[in-house]
Amino acid sequence: MVYTPIYPEAMASPAKTNVYIATNRGTNEAGFFDRTRGDSSVYLRATISLPSDRKPGEAPQLSNKPDFEQHYVLADQHNFDTVDAFSREIRDIAHKRPAAQDEVVIFVHGFYNTHANALFRSAQIKQDFAIPGPLVTFSWPSAGRALAYNYDNESVLYARDDLETLLLSLGKHGPDQITLIGHSRGSLLITETLRQIEIQKPGWSHRHLDSVLLIAPDMPVEVFHRSVARYQSLPQPFFLMTTSEDRALRLSSRINGTDLRLGQITDPAQLGGLPVSLIDVSNFALSDSNNHNLFAESPALISLLRDQKSAESLIDSLETPGLNTLTKTVQVIGDTMAIELFPTDDPGPL
Repeated sequence: MVYTPIYPEAMASPAKTNVYIATNRGTNEAGFFDRTRGDSSVYLRATISLPSDRKPGEAPQLSNKPDFEQHYVLADQHNFDTVDAFSREIRDIAHKRPAAQDEVVIFVHGFYNTHANALFRSAQIKQDFAIPGPLVTFSWPSAGRALAYNYDNESVLYARDDLETLLLSLGKHGPDQITLIGHSRGSLLITETLRQIEIQKPGWSHRHLDSVLLIAPDMPVEVFHRSVARYQSLPQPFFLMTTSEDRALRLSSRINGTDLRLGQITDPAQLGGLPVSLIDVSNFALSDSNNHNLFAESPALISLLRDQKSAESLIDSLETPGLNTLTKTVQVIGDTMAIELFPTDDPGPL
């Protein structure tokens, strides 16, 4: 198990980025966040040192005896007294950006993630996708073990109220634009949390979220349908990034006794005409990967997507005939738009 001690000397590293953290994990005797479920959430700002010569798509390298040239490390950390103080700083940072970039991105990790995995993957995503504004990672108490799938399922249920607290605070005190991204089992946590908010505050999601992206969502298709049926209206745009080549979701399908997980579907007819953009990235599959983290590990896909500076520009590239920024095919069934993306011959500099 790799933990996240603070190495102040890493502040001298040339490659650093800030990530905001909300977590309801408990801590061990040494004070490090672990797999246990905390009684309340903690809100932090972290400065992460990254290897200066890493390439886009390279997964974070972690060690309890780090070499700053090879490993991600925590260089500095600031604790906030309240969630509202946390949200106000994020708002202030976002407001310093141009109006088009006045946005916070919230990332909710998936199954099999320690706190270190979640924190450092978020730093990688922020750098590789050149996210200009604040990025918040919601670190829920996944056990970080392959054989702890049931524990993680129950931790998703445990974390719903804490994610709700974060979202409501950012909606009230945070930036004008909120983009919500979930990966794998984190997508289930997002849909269930928004469902319970919608039951109390109909229309909240559409009013406060500028876009939602669920990547390789690990849930049954019918559970997704039942959950979003309680939303007054889906936030727009609402993306599902899927691939038929996701080996981790194939295993999840067998374990859970389902034909397909939501992250495996490529047929828009299975979404029943919901106002959702289905993005099929199967053509970017890597031969030496289970393709569950394809969005963060395929240099070609990273290059293709990072040029889309906002959800709106991504939608424009997908919908506008003849636009060459994305190579794709488009199919529309009802209100569902299905896009199959293809690698370009020359992805350009990263």
